[in-house]
Amino acid sequence: MFSKIIVPVDGSEPSEAAIRLAIGIASEHHGEVVFIHAVELNKIVALAGPASIDVSAAIDAECRAGDEILASAKKAAETAGVAATCELPEDQCVASVLDAARRKKADLIVIGSHGRTGIPRAVLGSVAEGILRRSSIPVLVCHAGWSAPAHGEGISLAAGAM
Repeated sequence: MFSKIIVPVDGSEPSEAAIRLAIGIASEHHGEVVFIHAVELNKIVALAGPASIDVSAAIDAECRAGDEILASAKKAAETAGVAATCELPEDQCVASVLDAARRKKADLIVIGSHGRTGIPRAVLGSVAEGILRRSSIPVLVCHAGWSAPAHGEGISLAAGAM
């Protein structure tokens, strides 16, 4: 049912929960996961401000951090016996995730969410909401508090199981 799962990762607690959930689903369905960490150049440049002459160091640091986050997610998948690949696009996160889902012919997107509301969400934006609104495939949103079932219990996404 879910043979290809896209998982945007950023190193946060909700992202870590989404990694665990996606690995569990992929394991149950003999699927694979594609982890994505988008390097949003426009945000890096905006945060650096006009006083900065060279933002390349900030971009390099973000790419190194993204590589570490992706390597950790891939290791978790491989430890669980789940095939995994990683992508580090230099683009907006929502666009990168939706593009990967299309290119990879994904069946599901699993994303972590902080669940912010009001002004914090309005100011910071919401990647999960953007993906939910624009995705043509199912999106499963996971909060930081989610914990995987005990080994052997499996994760059922059958109709009526939730």
